[in-house]
Amino acid sequence: MSSETGMPHDYGHHDVTFGRVHGEPAALVLPAIPESASASREDLARRRISAMTGRCPCGAALRLPNRAERRAAVRAGQVLSVAIEHEDDCPAIAEALR
Repeated sequence: MSSETGMPHDYGHHDVTFGRVHGEPAALVLPAIPESASASREDLARRRISAMTGRCPCGAALRLPNRAERRAAVRAGQVLSVAIEHEDDCPAIAEALR
């Protein structure tokens, strides 16, 4: 996945970075990594890497909706969510961050 990103905006526990994904405008909502989060820094870093590059160091790949679904969402003014399924032992899995 290629992305051209601008400067992040801080929204509490998340950064929002505006750019382009597959040539289309996108807002990437990424987990912020606070200085005090020493135990979970790797977890959050992997989630940011996954969102920015489309791949996690564990080998998981981001699955985007197909072009027709993306265009339909734009026409309807909807926000699309995407998913990535990490390996069971990956620090980025949701259970590891709870």
